Amino acid sequence: MLVATEGEWAGRSLESVLVANGYAVLRAADGEDALALARRYQPDGLILDDHMSGYGGIEVCRILRDDPGFDPATPIVITAPSPAQHSVRTAAYDAGAWEFCTHPLEADTLVLKLGTFLRAKRALADARSQSLIDVPTGVLTPLGMERIAEQLVARASRNHEPFACIVLMPSGQRQVGDAASPEIDNITEAVAAFLQVSRDAFRRSDIVGRMSDGRLALLAPDTDSAGVDGMLARLRSAIADAAHSRPDSSPSADFKAGYWAVPDFGSTPLEPAELMRRAARALDHISNPGKEFSMNFDQLPVS
Repeated sequence: MLVATEGEWAGRSLESVLVANGYAVLRAADGEDALALARRYQPDGLILDDHMSGYGGIEVCRILRDDPGFDPATPIVITAPSPAQHSVRTAAYDAGAWEFCTHPLEADTLVLKLGTFLRAKRALADARSQSLIDVPTGVLTPLGMERIAEQLVARASRNHEPFACIVLMPSGQRQVGDAASPEIDNITEAVAAFLQVSRDAFRRSDIVGRMSDGRLALLAPDTDSAGVDGMLARLRSAIADAAHSRPDSSPSADFKAGYWAVPDFGSTPLEPAELMRRAARALDHISNPGKEFSMNFDQLPVS
């Protein structure tokens, strides 16, 4: 729990109550410090005093609610001296606060409300984890991909059909383990930019989703290696057309891709997770994406 207040006594008093009720507490001395700590640590909840130098609690709340990198389900409580004008209370709720309290705080009541808020946040997190659609991009979540893949590979195996799995990394997306880019903080933006210009290049039968590391995966029924080459060519053509029509658009929506494809899936039945692992491994072996933008798993050296 992040507690931000300029008053040392008030901060220590609130911290002691929260710690006694099982909360770990981060302390911030002003609004700028509160913003920095909230963005860095993504606390379960925030208690912000509106009377801080620089940014007051209401302003901090408003900034965080407008920040796409901050979880909108995080409860924020604003505190202020009593009596508080109606306009101040209204401004707090308008900024996205879950609760507005005046001093002196009723500690027991506040702790009970925080418990309710956090249960609601956890319930939403559980619902998100079980969702089949990734809301920011509109493609399948890892769970959704797993569910669909089980059906597709069963049919392909039963009917001895061609099948392919492709893992795509849009330009601007940072790769796991990249020493120059150790954090993945722009995945959604890169994926959204890529999908905006590439959706029309996919067939209706192609299934697009997010992997657990944020990269895009594509399941392509009735597709062999030649079909994958044609699909990737269509994607690059769609991206080139978009760049030509909107030369000032950004970020770049180019990509590199790893894939595995087989002409008869019935002869080589694999679990969905293994399909994606092979395609991802091929992607990871692309050493010069400027010249070599795709790699087939079957082209990798035998280890």
